[in-house]
Amino acid sequence: MKKFLYFLFFVGFLHAENVYAIFNVVPTQDANLTLDSSGTIASINVDVGSEVKKGNTLLSLANKDKEANLKIQQAQSQAVEQQYLFAKKQYERYKQTKNAVDRNTLDKYYFDFKNLESSFLQSKHNVDYQREILKKTILNAPFDGIIASKEVEVGDGVAANNTVLFRLISKETKIILEFDVKYIDYVKEGSEFEFSPEDGKSKRVVKINKVYPTADEKTRKVKAEAIVTGLVPGTFGDGYIRTK
Repeated sequence: MKKFLYFLFFVGFLHAENVYAIFNVVPTQDANLTLDSSGTIASINVDVGSEVKKGNTLLSLANKDKEANLKIQQAQSQAVEQQYLFAKKQYERYKQTKNAVDRNTLDKYYFDFKNLESSFLQSKHNVDYQREILKKTILNAPFDGIIASKEVEVGDGVAANNTVLFRLISKETKIILEFDVKYIDYVKEGSEFEFSPEDGKSKRVVKINKVYPTADEKTRKVKAEAIVTGLVPGTFGDGYIRTK
């Protein structure tokens, strides 16, 4: 009996040294991009395959009315600011020479100054609000990457937070491995994964940088990740995890 148990342990130990795993290649970042605003698309600056940097403008809605509203609010805010600064200086000047004016007059200057200060702060909020409304009509890239798909054209209508405009993926890729849950104690961060790419080139070895803490209830598989380069997202394969 002891020999049989030792045999089972020895077989499990050998298996644990090379754990079979399948994998899929995915981008490290992958996003379906939408807008917070509804409207009609006025311009598109990219196409499928375009490489973009974080912050690049990808698409804009028709927003001339919103640009005009922002300029109006900015002009009004500047006018109120000048009135506020004048009233502030006037109050401070009379405050320094308060013996030259009566208390009621000084209080009136103070009231005018504080009233205009409140109006100025409100005007600044209005400018910020109109700027945010305008900002929501422009789609910028949230990270460096490649446009994987374009779902709209100029003239199309867009529903806020509902219409997918582009799929943006990062150039950096990773592989998502799956292996049997019984080997979860053997596979660690830093374990090496050896596999052959689909192009038939020589075998490659990468290090696992993340092991998921739970198994899939249906497949009884555990997932792990490793960063790779030169592989096409959407491809797949298999290999062996070296645990020793």
